[in-house]
Amino acid sequence: MNIIKAFPVISIFLGVFLTFFILCTKNNFGKNTLTKYSLAAVVFLYTLLSIGSYIDRNNYDVPLYVNFISFVAFSFVGVSFYYFCASIVDRKIKFEPILFIIIIYTVFEIWFFNFLIKEIGTDRDEIYELFAISPLPSIIKYAVYDYIVSCLINLYFIFRAYKLFKTTPLIISQDKKEGIYFKWINLLFFINFAVILALMVQVILVLFDIGSLDITFTIEPIVYTVYFFVFVYSLMYFPVFAFTGDYNDLPKEVKSKYKNSSLNDSVELFNKIDKLVTEEKMFLSPELKINTLSEKLKTSVPHISQAINENKQVSFSDYVNSFRIIEAKKRLLVKKPDTIFAIAIDVGFNSKATFYHAFKKLTNTTPTEFRKKNFTS
Repeated sequence: MNIIKAFPVISIFLGVFLTFFILCTKNNFGKNTLTKYSLAAVVFLYTLLSIGSYIDRNNYDVPLYVNFISFVAFSFVGVSFYYFCASIVDRKIKFEPILFIIIIYTVFEIWFFNFLIKEIGTDRDEIYELFAISPLPSIIKYAVYDYIVSCLINLYFIFRAYKLFKTTPLIISQDKKEGIYFKWINLLFFINFAVILALMVQVILVLFDIGSLDITFTIEPIVYTVYFFVFVYSLMYFPVFAFTGDYNDLPKEVKSKYKNSSLNDSVELFNKIDKLVTEEKMFLSPELKINTLSEKLKTSVPHISQAINENKQVSFSDYVNSFRIIEAKKRLLVKKPDTIFAIAIDVGFNSKATFYHAFKKLTNTTPTEFRKKNFTS
């Protein structure tokens, strides 16, 4: 077996291992089970793609629907990745119109697959010969167009996931060592986006009779394998807690560290936190982090989070945002209020998107709807 043919095999084994690892592990993913399941879905989808690549590279005579499953799986990589990112930053995920479009697109894929089978048959050698013809036959071009659409769908959702991370502030200050653990996020975005973009560009070049689809079939298994190796390393250190501030999202080993020196009186500590945040109006500062309170009260970050969780049953970010929303409501109900963006910044949010998310989460309405409903002249 040459090295090129070995890559899909490595990808498949890594993909199966990582899928089970993610589903079985209880560490590092926080209490939101959607985080675990959506990430497992991303890895599993890439595993299906590797299986398809392995079949193509070795020209195995298996039913074509196996390749079809692999092809359809590619259309859902971006969606699964977006759900993973949204669950990490605690964004409420709703059924959006774009998801309905993807379902319709999947139905179209099934119809298109059956159409292809009727047009070009099921003989793999003949199908591979059609892909090797230059210029490509019309029926193969339609298949390439379909692949490009799948790429665009994935790129759209990966970009949306990137925006989520860009607009969601961390609630703890990171030292240099901890900051390294966050660099994998950027690497993950880059690899996801770059791989899909590169594959799309390659097939577009083929449409213009530049390059060959064989190059795509060659590089796919290589990039998938590299991708899985990145997952193996990075998943060990993913700090979900840094986005939520929820004590329950701390890794198991961190919780056990404080178990023997557990908080004796969380009520007393919480009263100190509450007094500090409200009387000094620290919640108005967008720079307020758990570390800030930890330093002022001379206690650990996990204990700060634990005190808030036990006494208010909310995460640190929701606790602080509740005061910001109360202040924002007051400012929204004056006769000539500032712009929503200005109010968001004034009450401690670092972006309009973060403000809208927090307002909707805590009041079940938007700032604009709230003002229309409650404002009286």
